[in-house]
Amino acid sequence: MKNSSFWRIATAVLAVGSIVYTTVSSNRSRQQNEEREKSEKGGLAYEYDVPVEYEKVFEKNLIVPAGWTFAAVWSAIYTGLTALMVHQSLPSEENNPRYSKAMPWWWASWALNALFGRFFSQNDPQSIVISDITTKLNLPAALGLHQSLEIGKTEVSGTEKYLRIPVSLYTGWLTAATVVGTPNTVLTLNAWKPDEEHDGPIAAGILGATAGAGYLIARRLNDPWYMAPFVAGFSGIATRQMKKQPVVGWTAVGLAAIYTGLLAYWLPKGKFRDFVTALDDTETDEY
Repeated sequence: MKNSSFWRIATAVLAVGSIVYTTVSSNRSRQQNEEREKSEKGGLAYEYDVPVEYEKVFEKNLIVPAGWTFAAVWSAIYTGLTALMVHQSLPSEENNPRYSKAMPWWWASWALNALFGRFFSQNDPQSIVISDITTKLNLPAALGLHQSLEIGKTEVSGTEKYLRIPVSLYTGWLTAATVVGTPNTVLTLNAWKPDEEHDGPIAAGILGATAGAGYLIARRLNDPWYMAPFVAGFSGIATRQMKKQPVVGWTAVGLAAIYTGLLAYWLPKGKFRDFVTALDDTETDEY
């Protein structure tokens, strides 16, 4: 099935535009917050480069990873997805049926990504709730993208084989972000009163449940790469909470170690079970 060059190029342009818009919005918000920090805290920096309203909620949310996690994960995801967008727009991929099926999901996901960037840069409580909802809406889009690219189903070779990895990372990270963002919304709506004594064990339990769900979903998707962002998330929570909430910190350390061990075993295999079909470069060109 042919995929019009116009739409393939338009999809790549939308992707780059969405990434640039989100990045510029975040940078503008960061600069404004730096000026606010200097006036409010005598030059002392907040823990995160986010609007103050987000910072306040993040301080209460025990399962938000440290700031370095977001920078590391999103840099890897955006770089990889940009490369994938360029690849799918090449003339050689005109007959790639997976890219054709993925296009509607790309448009939905990149539109939601830009919407998230819009509200994540706003300094008001309503934007916190909207950005969380946007993340939750983007997860089904990412899963649809994952399935349309036949990741975990069809074994491909060449460049496409490696450029599908960022989609796995993207889907895994959005899954983790969906869990992390829920307490942000609950706290913003004042539906939960923070309790230092009880919140630690509850947060540790949420992390354990998230780890279990993440592994089961990865098995279902037949995609070990889906689990990789969870390691970054657990590590970020560990570095942030080790002294503040040791039960949360040590739980995150243990889960990061378990996931690292699982990935060390499964990533070299690239799958949990055999693929349904296998294509090589010549077969791909014949579609």
